[in-house]
Amino acid sequence: MKTKSFILALVLAMGSIAGVAAAAEDGAEKPAAEEPEALAKYERTGDVRKCVPISFIDHTQVLDDQHILFHMKGKKIYLNKLPRRCPRLGFEKSFAYKVSINQLCNVDIITVFDNTSGIPGPSCGLGDFEEVKKKEQPEEGGAQE
Repeated sequence: MKTKSFILALVLAMGSIAGVAAAAEDGAEKPAAEEPEALAKYERTGDVRKCVPISFIDHTQVLDDQHILFHMKGKKIYLNKLPRRCPRLGFEKSFAYKVSINQLCNVDIITVFDNTSGIPGPSCGLGDFEEVKKKEQPEEGGAQE
């Protein structure tokens, strides 16, 4: 009887150690996700803000599950890199949000909107808003002689 109890305790202890190791692996620093190809057209300005006024948002452009461009009235563009991937955001390319003030901030939550069923999907936190500018495109054709 003591042997069975000892073996059971040993198995449970090993399972606990494996669970802790797996949890530690999940929480380990993962390499940064690759940035979407569409971001290659933009350069970061370093101007980072926590909020943008909702009334200045002209439209949004979802690049993937973690990157959203906020095109503002007046031609400014802000990149929001979500702290974590937001499942189905890159596929659905649409989201909704509720705010209690007239700004959208890095503490606010967006909810992916399923375009087919109309059912709300996953909810995810926003990140900081960094201003980006379109890179100058070199003129094609080169100089004429």
